[in-house]
Amino acid sequence: MKRITMKIISCCLGIIALTIPLQAQTGIAKAQAMFIYNFSRLVEWPLSNRSGYFVIGVYGVSSVADELETYAMGKKVGTQDIQIKRYKTLQEITTCHILFIPFARTKQMDEIVNAVQGKSVLLITEKNGALNAGSAINFVLLSDKIKFEMDPGNFTKYGLKYSSKLQEMATAGS
Repeated sequence: MKRITMKIISCCLGIIALTIPLQAQTGIAKAQAMFIYNFSRLVEWPLSNRSGYFVIGVYGVSSVADELETYAMGKKVGTQDIQIKRYKTLQEITTCHILFIPFARTKQMDEIVNAVQGKSVLLITEKNGALNAGSAINFVLLSDKIKFEMDPGNFTKYGLKYSSKLQEMATAGS
């Protein structure tokens, strides 16, 4: 009887241990989705990008896409309805206003930057050093809180303007 009880307890502890990181990841993805939506309100795109859908793209597999779909449902950026697109390949990335690049895809930053060259796309990443690779905004985890850093030069490079409020909210790396 003791053996069965111990196996049940061990099994339950294993299940709990597996769900804690998943819950933490979901919380991070939700926070990132809220940040990304709010970035859309603090960045200015050229006039030519202010009609049609406001497209937020996610390159690769990321729970941020699911959270964005939930969070942005029914919302607009200016007069533009928000559309969330999931891109599996670089070739699929044609038109978007914001492109979130999860950690696993940041090793392709050179190719991503080349793919959006000449387009006004806000590149957002979640890997240390990604600002140096061309990202305009990079999520960082500081004291167990999601923060972001930004590179003003990369905003300019992509033809985007940012509000002073965005820069005030950014952490180190700016």
